[in-house]
Amino acid sequence: MDNQRIVVFVTFKKTIKIMKLTVLMLAICLSQVVAATYAQTAKLNVSAKNETLENVLKQIEKQSEFLFFYNLEEINKNEKISITKKDANIQDILDTIADKTGLRYTIKDRHIVLTNEKSLPITASTLQTRKVTGTVSDAFGPITGANIIEKGTTNGTTTDMDGNYSIEVSDGATLQVSFIGYIQQEIVVKGKNVINVLLKEDTQALEEVVVVGYGVQKKRDLTGAISSVSMDDTPINTYSTVSHALAGKASGLQVTQNSAQVGGGSTFRIRGAASTGAGNDPLIIIDGFPVSSGSSLGSGTRYDAGSTDNVLASLNPNDIESIEILKDASSTAIYGSRAGHGVIIVTTKRGKAQKAQVRYSGNVSIQNMKNGYKSLSGAEYMQQYNRYTYEDYLKSNGLDVYKGYVSVADGHIAPEYVPTYSEADIANAGNTDWFDAVTRTGMMHSHNVSVNGGTESTQYMASLSYMNQAGIVKNNDLERFTGKINLDQQISKYVKAGISLNINRNTLDNVPLGKGEFENAGILSAAAMFNPNLPIYDEEGNYSVNPYFTQTPNPVSLLEITDKSVKDRLLASGYVQVEPIKGLLLRANLGIDRQYEKRKVYLPKTTMYGLQANGQANINQSDRNDYLMDLTATYSKDFGNHSLTALLGYSYQQFNYESVSAGNQDFLIDSFLYNNLGAGNYAKPSVGSSAEKSALGSYFGRINYSYLGRYLLTATLRADGASNFDPDHRWGYFPSVSAGWRFSDEAFMQSMNTVLSNGKLRVSYGQTGNSNVGNRTMDLFYTGFNNVFGNASYTGVYASQLGNPLLTWETTKEFNVGLDLGFFDNRLSTTVEYFNRTISDLLVKEKSLPSYNEVTTIASNIGETKSQGFEFTLNSVNISTRDWSWATDVTLSFYRDRWKERDPNWKPAAYESVNDWIRPIFAYESNGLLQPGEKAPAHQAALLPGQVKLIDRNNDGILNDEDKILLGSEDPALIFGFNNTLRYKNFDFNIYFYGEANRIKGSSYYESWATMGYGLTQGRNASKGYMDTWTHDNQRAIYPNILSAGDNGTGDYFYKKISYIRCRNITLGYTIPVSKNILNSIRVYADVNNPFVITNWNGLDPETEGNQYSYPNVTSFSFGVDVTF
Repeated sequence: MDNQRIVVFVTFKKTIKIMKLTVLMLAICLSQVVAATYAQTAKLNVSAKNETLENVLKQIEKQSEFLFFYNLEEINKNEKISITKKDANIQDILDTIADKTGLRYTIKDRHIVLTNEKSLPITASTLQTRKVTGTVSDAFGPITGANIIEKGTTNGTTTDMDGNYSIEVSDGATLQVSFIGYIQQEIVVKGKNVINVLLKEDTQALEEVVVVGYGVQKKRDLTGAISSVSMDDTPINTYSTVSHALAGKASGLQVTQNSAQVGGGSTFRIRGAASTGAGNDPLIIIDGFPVSSGSSLGSGTRYDAGSTDNVLASLNPNDIESIEILKDASSTAIYGSRAGHGVIIVTTKRGKAQKAQVRYSGNVSIQNMKNGYKSLSGAEYMQQYNRYTYEDYLKSNGLDVYKGYVSVADGHIAPEYVPTYSEADIANAGNTDWFDAVTRTGMMHSHNVSVNGGTESTQYMASLSYMNQAGIVKNNDLERFTGKINLDQQISKYVKAGISLNINRNTLDNVPLGKGEFENAGILSAAAMFNPNLPIYDEEGNYSVNPYFTQTPNPVSLLEITDKSVKDRLLASGYVQVEPIKGLLLRANLGIDRQYEKRKVYLPKTTMYGLQANGQANINQSDRNDYLMDLTATYSKDFGNHSLTALLGYSYQQFNYESVSAGNQDFLIDSFLYNNLGAGNYAKPSVGSSAEKSALGSYFGRINYSYLGRYLLTATLRADGASNFDPDHRWGYFPSVSAGWRFSDEAFMQSMNTVLSNGKLRVSYGQTGNSNVGNRTMDLFYTGFNNVFGNASYTGVYASQLGNPLLTWETTKEFNVGLDLGFFDNRLSTTVEYFNRTISDLLVKEKSLPSYNEVTTIASNIGETKSQGFEFTLNSVNISTRDWSWATDVTLSFYRDRWKERDPNWKPAAYESVNDWIRPIFAYESNGLLQPGEKAPAHQAALLPGQVKLIDRNNDGILNDEDKILLGSEDPALIFGFNNTLRYKNFDFNIYFYGEANRIKGSSYYESWATMGYGLTQGRNASKGYMDTWTHDNQRAIYPNILSAGDNGTGDYFYKKISYIRCRNITLGYTIPVSKNILNSIRVYADVNNPFVITNWNGLDPETEGNQYSYPNVTSFSFGVDVTF
């Protein structure tokens, strides 16, 4: 099954369900007499010419209610026969089959047991018989439809829905108990009346298969580093985008939620981020199509809408079958130039050969702000305002603790201090909670309907979904529609074709967010800064304005802005697959990825800057079309103890992008919004357009070789030609080689196989690339800087980019060692990886040029970085009984990114070195707060009591770069995930954690706002931490002097190692027992998403707080139902 991760065990479980349904219908509706009548009256048509016995039996099963059972050790299912019967009953057909094959048959109810003619029946007349009963089960419970046959006879039966059976056998008989996917057992009766059987899975038959580049591969044969993300236990309906559910799910994959806003974006990093100029995003492939991430259009105004997901937001989470993370060069080199930072392969569900299965899933969530901003109330604001002004009064007049630190004129007499706010003012203070004014209780509901089914020749899967989310910030909404169709058709014995179609529309109501301040403040930053004593509206009904800081807009007024985005995505592909000879597979795949986005914004006159423009409207539109053609030939051959698979292919992908924008100002009324740009009276309305086109052509090949199933070798080569490089440097070559040794299969390990069930050592080395810098090889020119000569205006042309024709690929070289271990029939399995990665010829977009040039930067290949790290994965089945099961998954990973070689023209600061961390943190070393009476150090002569002392490390009396130290890296020391799934009878429970350890971070919003000093006198609010700043009468405070932390900053005073453990979700579900006549299954569940975070961070959120005005994270309470018909 191409481009799909296949876990055969799941298929078998679904087969069990189908057989359960069949048995139930038989038990309720039929009796022995009716069964006999059916056998005589049912008319069947069978036509086969030189077909296998197995295919002939399948023909009968498809058009009847008969099921065949036979022992594979006795029956050759691949024996070729020819038969033609029209309107015949089952006995007539079976007699013909028996004549041609020499088989014997027995019809019991609607079960047909086939045996070899040499196995003569033993009857009760020759031996004494006894009735044997029992239950057949596996580790998870009873097995429906298991075969129980008296060896050497046609006497047999099958288990019922509860796994029970009853059979009359001779006293000395041997029972053969079998079921597909399990190891057959033979049990001698020996006078027993009750025989219970526990079947064990056949690990060879249940071999897990994972998706790799341009195909699938058995997990036992992998030689590269690949992690699989299971979505089985994830409450995917409770997430607006699947990217939010991936953190901690796979070792080596770091997922950071950039923002908690509606549809908030996520950053993916695989094994670090060692590229300094060309991006570190992994390549994402959806159903074989390498997709572009796209980008969000700007508003055309001063406001930013925050960060929204662009890659996985177009997918319905319910449609995802599997997600594979390709980490090392051996796994990723087949994708060449775009795989330098790993590959994420997303495979959606495809149809199965089964009766149509319809499924509905629905979910409703209530969302509350997890951790709001802790700002001063109106009365607290007045009190702290007085505290600040009184401390400033003492300092200005050299009084109290400031005596001797501040120079005052001889004979200076301090005036009387008069507080700005009286006790009466404070008692009657206004108290506008600006955050409460712009936030609300959020809500999300989602609905998904899918149908999956088909025949041996045609399989289909289709789904429709709808999701609506109202964010906790007012007017911040998301609506998503998705439609999905996957179709596979066996056209003939040699030809197969299929299509994959995904359509999506995301409609967003945006609000001004982002980290802008003052005149560029969005809703959250304006709410943080606005004076809590001001009302929302003034006496005239207009939005109130801060008289001391007039450029900051009223946060509630920003809700008047109309800002809507529509994002449409069509991802479609089709394939034709031909197998001209056995083992040779030829495949052609064509596809298109179309991303269309339109954003419309109107700033009304009721807003501060809308009034200045007398109404401002902007419309931006973009259209991105990527086309793909993949041609591959795969040949597989087993000969003796050798197994060989060879892949050759050609790929061509073209990237097209167009955009257009228009805007106008000075409208008579706001009613038109952006729907009549021509109604604006602005002298020169804005208009713009752009277009880009590039292509990538590739040749690639891969060889997989296996000897005795335990000595494994994989070699890959890809050649990429990119149009954005000069023809002389256009082609890059990316080889890889890897080897594996399954030492657990060696003869000398067999004595340990009861303990060590799996052991494999892997080693790989390879090269991949990166070309993500756009078109930087040619000179570019812009128009602008219009000049007036005489009475006419002329458009000027100026250079905007200096091309570098020598620009070429950024190359990643990676060495990887992996160890896979499984214990106790793989109930405990673990994987350990070590990697060492070097990135050379780093692509940088802005290498400095001498300032006398018209363009002072140029793109270039400069420098080299190195990374190394470890990854650890543990999967365990702690309990596995009929009623109970408990499984645990643990992932751990850490990496270190450093410089190896710098730009030859690099001039380091005194505190820098060649091999620093790529994301270093340098700061002065702090030494506490200056205490009253303590002499200010010579290098901080103006320091006041309560301000931060910084260390002069070289004792030269000057505080400069030579005194700064390296605190460490911005990267976390450890990334982890911890998942537990429990089941008891019909109940299921899941709890999932992830987090980071020892990430060095500076001040949170709480600390930054506490040390804003004079900001209060400008009418700006502060955090409650402001109340614990140092003053003359609060010398044991946590935070520095209320007036200022010091002229040289705070150094490392606020830096600390931050760790957190987030409980991502707690889910409790129950599968309601229902009659199979009505439903297949119905499950209800309750889920709490993000219920708590254990952390030493005192800000909003240790993950999503990227700036002082971040979108608050949310806790969701959900209820859902999954129904299968």
